[in-house]
Amino acid sequence: MTYQLTTGDLPELITVADVANYLGLTPQTVISFIKRGDLVATKPPGMRGYRIPRQAFEDYLRAGYQAVQQEVLTEAEAF
Repeated sequence: MTYQLTTGDLPELITVADVANYLGLTPQTVISFIKRGDLVATKPPGMRGYRIPRQAFEDYLRAGYQAVQQEVLTEAEAF
């Protein structure tokens, strides 16, 4: 399956919820990607939660979201 990158309408810093909605995943799954180091994110001072730079998200999509998506599907099937 091929994904089209249409992230140009996203802000420079994206919330976990935005990434989750974009990928069709739960916010908890996106946070697990961040904690594993698969997705670059920061926690800006004075803001709740992580923020993902749009460029980092685009790089993540190019570098292997398909592989990560397959891993998530495999884990879901195990339940």
